[in-house]
Amino acid sequence: MPPDDTIHINPKEPCLSWAFYGSSKNDIITIQKEINNSISDYSFYPEIEWGKYGYRAPEGYQVLGAWRHPETKAFVFLLDNPHMLTIDPNIQLILYVTGEETELQKVWPKFEALKSKFTSIHDKNRATSDLEIRLSKIQKTKSLGIITSILVLFTAVINGFSLYLRKLPPPDLHSKLLLKIYSGLVAFAHFASIILLIIAISILCMFLIKYGSLIIRRL
Repeated sequence: MPPDDTIHINPKEPCLSWAFYGSSKNDIITIQKEINNSISDYSFYPEIEWGKYGYRAPEGYQVLGAWRHPETKAFVFLLDNPHMLTIDPNIQLILYVTGEETELQKVWPKFEALKSKFTSIHDKNRATSDLEIRLSKIQKTKSLGIITSILVLFTAVINGFSLYLRKLPPPDLHSKLLLKIYSGLVAFAHFASIILLIIAISILCMFLIKYGSLIIRRL
C-alpha cells in the first residue's frame, strides 16, 4: 500500500481516495466510463443495495457512480467534492474505495494510472485553453494592426517618392557642390526607403511567426 498522497475519509475501514480534475461537467461522463473500464470485473452498486451489503458512500457527497466487487468486500464510489472551492467550469471529483485490504492493494495501481492519465489530459486542456485566450487577444488587438498599416503605408509612400526622384532628370544646377548634394539626397532617400521596407517586412514576419507558432501549438 503506497500512498503518501492517499486520503483516508473513513478511518474505521481500510480505504483510499483520489481527486480527479476536469475542465467541464462533460468530463464527468468520461471519468465514469474510464473507471468502469478499469474495474470491468466489478458490478454496478445501486443505492438500493447499500443496506444489504453494509457499505455506503460517505455522507455529504453526491454519488456520481458506485461499483462493488461480486465476490469480496470492495466498493468504489465516484463522488463530487462540494467542500472544495473550484472555479467554473472546472470540476473536482473524488474516487473513494473501501473494503478488504487485499482488494484495495489490487485496484490501487489501476487508479494510480487513471489518476496520471486524467492529470495529463487536464494539463493539456488547460494549456489549450491558455492558447485560445492568447489567440483571442491577438485577434482582438487593433493597435498592432493600426501601427503595422501605418508603417506599411508610410514605407510605400517613401518608396514611391524615392522611385519618382530617381526617374527625374537631374536639375540644371550650375554648381557641382549643389549637384553632389542633390545626388546625395536622392541616394539617402533611396537607402532610407530600403531600410523602412526591411523594418516593415521584419515586423510582419515576427508577427506571423508568433501567430503561426500559437496556431501550430493549438493543433
